[in-house]
Amino acid sequence: MSSFKNAAQAQRRTHRERSQPSHRKKLGFLEKHQDYKKRANDYNRKKTAIKKLRNIAQDKNADEFYRGMIKSKLVDGVHRSDKNNDVSNDVLKLLKTQDANYLLVKLQAEKNKVVKLQQILHGTSESEKANSHTFFVDSDEDVDDFDPDNHILKLEMADEKIPNKRMEKQYAMLKLRQERVKTLDKALNKLQLQRMLSNSKGRVFKTTADDGSAQYKWRKQRLK
Repeated sequence: MSSFKNAAQAQRRTHRERSQPSHRKKLGFLEKHQDYKKRANDYNRKKTAIKKLRNIAQDKNADEFYRGMIKSKLVDGVHRSDKNNDVSNDVLKLLKTQDANYLLVKLQAEKNKVVKLQQILHGTSESEKANSHTFFVDSDEDVDDFDPDNHILKLEMADEKIPNKRMEKQYAMLKLRQERVKTLDKALNKLQLQRMLSNSKGRVFKTTADDGSAQYKWRKQRLK
């Protein structure tokens, strides 16, 4: 069937776009419908933007005042602020040091929570007390025939058939905290690297490892 379709398409007439007539060459390229659509959409978009700006200008309050108006001015039609945001290098180093200390505290707290959760889930927590079970029977004769180990085994087998929602939530929380530890560790390493680079003396070369991570090398200097 594909061969018949190809043969039928080969016999179809090729429709060519109309070009600009020779006596109208001075007028330039002949605009097609798709060119008109692009020009019309651009015109309507600009028209809508101008209409919105005109409405904002009409609704503006003449008595409106902000303190930012004092420290800004128009330069070639563009608002320029006179605020001085220059911060010294010593202040930047102090801020980065405080950020690193904060991240270190949060990282240590998350690690402690992860360890505590792992101890609870794996049954290795020293703070937990051993559970004690009390069983009740119908008569004194059943006391002699009662086997506590066998009864506990049956209860555990019955519990395994029912999903433990609390255990699933704890495992989900453990996974979330482990991911948070990785994120905090990565941010802390980045801050420490920035502080090291800012405090370093000499020329530093940046290279890229095979895994895409950035590596920095210091130029060897001869010490007197």
